[in-house]
Amino acid sequence: MLNGKEKKVLTAIVLTCKEKESALISPIDLIKISKLNDTSEEELEKIVTELSMDGYFDLVLSDRHGEKIYCINIAEKGKGFLRSQKVAKRNILFRIGLTCALAVLSFVIGIILKAIF
Repeated sequence: MLNGKEKKVLTAIVLTCKEKESALISPIDLIKISKLNDTSEEELEKIVTELSMDGYFDLVLSDRHGEKIYCINIAEKGKGFLRSQKVAKRNILFRIGLTCALAVLSFVIGIILKAIF
């Protein structure tokens, strides 16, 4: 299970690589895209490395003019991440709707039983 920062970073990476299989992203750009302004580059590198170990993408650390660059190749698990997020959100909304409908139904049945007895 991914925490909030990991989800934001992975979403930013997947959206950046949406058109193609791989991308070059600097840590500063990744922080801006994922809107994690309170995250340090060391913490971001830890998150990116852990996501890579989880199999969402292949990661190669590179250096461009003294600046650290992530070379990311999206794996199949990473490509399916956005879809799995949508399915999870849909399941939660369905459960909330079902719970509300059953609460209303039990309330109505209670009123009907009170009226009968």
